[in-house]
Amino acid sequence: MVKQYQKHAKMLQALSHPVRLQILDILSRSPACVCDLVFQTRQRQAYISQHLMLLREAGMVRSTRLGVKNQYELAHPEEMTNLLNCLLEVQQPKPSDQGATKMSNTNNNAVWHGIPRDQIDWHPAIVAERCVGCGLCVTSCGRGVYAFDYEANKPAIVAPQMCMVGCTTCATICLQDAVEFPSRGYIRQVIRQNKLLTQSKNLLKENRQKYDVVARQAVNA
Repeated sequence: MVKQYQKHAKMLQALSHPVRLQILDILSRSPACVCDLVFQTRQRQAYISQHLMLLREAGMVRSTRLGVKNQYELAHPEEMTNLLNCLLEVQQPKPSDQGATKMSNTNNNAVWHGIPRDQIDWHPAIVAERCVGCGLCVTSCGRGVYAFDYEANKPAIVAPQMCMVGCTTCATICLQDAVEFPSRGYIRQVIRQNKLLTQSKNLLKENRQKYDVVARQAVNA
C-alpha cells in the first residue's frame, strides 16, 4: 500500500511543473518527437529532454525508437487524459462535436499562425519512379505523416496535414530525391497574404516574458 502512495506521489510531483503539464497535454493529442515538443513549447531541446526524463521516471510517458528519433507518447493514455482533463478543466465535447474533436485529437497541427491547416497546401509528395522503398522518410518522420505499404514496398502519405508547415526534412534526407514539396515561394505567399510578419511582431510585443532571451536564460538556468 505504501508503494502505491509513493507511486502516486511521484506522479503528482511530476505534474507540479507547467512545462511538464504542457508536454503531457500535447502528448494527449498525439505522439510527438522531441523536435515537435521543442517547437510547440518554444523551449530548448535539452530543457525538454530533462522534463521527459522525469516524466518517464514517473511512469507517465514512454518512448519508441523511430529511425534516428525517439517518439514519445502517454504510458497510460486513458488514465492520463482523464487526469489532465480534471487538472486543466477541459470541457467534455457535446455528442454533435465528437467527430470534430476526434479529428482535432489526431492532428495537433490543425492551425498554423491562426490559419486552418487544411487551407495550407503543404505536405510531401512521393515521385514513384524515383522511390526505391528504403522507408527512411517513414522511419524519420515523428509526426505520423507517412506509413509503409509492405506489399508494394513503398512509403505512403496517410496524414498530410500532420506535416509541419515549412518542414522539408524528409526531402532533404531522401538520397533518391523522391520526395518533393511545394516551393518556398508558396509559403512566403501565404505569409504575405495573411500578414504574418505583422502578427509575429505583435506577438513578440505582447508576450515579451515568453520570448525574451534574458527571461528564458533565467528560467532555464
